[in-house]
Order: sequence, then C-alpha cells, then structure tokens
Amino acid sequence: MNIKKFLPFLLAFVLPLFVVFAWWGGFARVDISEGVRGPYTYAYLESIGDYSKVPDVTNEARGVLKDSKVEFGPPITLLYSNPDLVDVGKRVARTGYLVAPGVHVRAPLRIDTLPERPVLIARVQAGPLLAPSRAYAALDRYTQARGGGIRMPTVEFYVSSGTPLRMGVLTVEMPLR
Repeated sequence: MNIKKFLPFLLAFVLPLFVVFAWWGGFARVDISEGVRGPYTYAYLESIGDYSKVPDVTNEARGVLKDSKVEFGPPITLLYSNPDLVDVGKRVARTGYLVAPGVHVRAPLRIDTLPERPVLIARVQAGPLLAPSRAYAALDRYTQARGGGIRMPTVEFYVSSGTPLRMGVLTVEMPLR
C-alpha cells in the first residue's frame, strides 16, 4: 500500500475535518464535580418537542425581554425529559434568561425560581452544537460507573467566549438525588 496515493486525500479532507473538530472542542476534557448551585430566578418560555428547537425559543425569550426593557443575565435552559426515554414530540424544556428576583415580565414569558440544590456539574469548553453531546456523554459515563444514570431535570448554561477564536463554555447541572 502506497501512502503517497492517499496523502492528497488526507491533507485535503481528513486533516481539515480533524482540525475543525478539535477547534470546536471535540477533544476537550469534560470536568465533572459535585456542588451546590442556585437559587436561580429566570424568565422563560416553555418548549415542547424537539430539543434542537430550543435555541430558537431562547432567542424569542431574549426578544421579549429586550422589548420589555427588562435587564437579564446569561441564558438558562432546563431540560425536563430524558431524550433516551421520551419521544421527540413530547420532550419538555424551559428556556430563557436569569433575571433579578422580583422582576415582572409580560406574557408569553413566565418567571420561576429554581431553589438551591446539590448537583453534579459537568463543564466543557466547546462549540454550542458539540458541547451538549460531550457533557451528557461524560455525565452518563460518570453516573453509570456509580450505578446510576442521567437524572432530570438538568440545567444548562452556555457562556460564549465572545471571540470566534475560542469556543464558549457549557455547564450542565444534574440533580444529585
């Protein structure tokens, strides 16, 4: 087998895919720790169906908050349905933004508070489309090794790096009990 035959293919196709995958965080380490998080007060919209539509709902919530001139913090997503157990059309999520306690918002937004609670925390620096699969796979391996599995609801925070040269950080919080 002559490597010279495959070298142009490797350099033109495989190497760029490898580099992009690495840049997006495909090889990034997922840090897992235990901690206590919350309380969080957040303005949200509920989403039922495919989780891939959640970013669109997040953008809608952002628009309503901006139009209402309500100050808000980072985006927050609560996933209530385990995708391994719940059909795509029946999955429930809440997505929106952290807000100050006592803030009032207009419909269709709602306000809720997530209390302080013990959680398992997965943190990974990766692109927004790749980070969830990396974080949840690591959480699943971690909990399976201890005789458990993914517990819902999970809480996600994705903080953009603000530059295209570096990926943002996804933090997933999963209930310990």
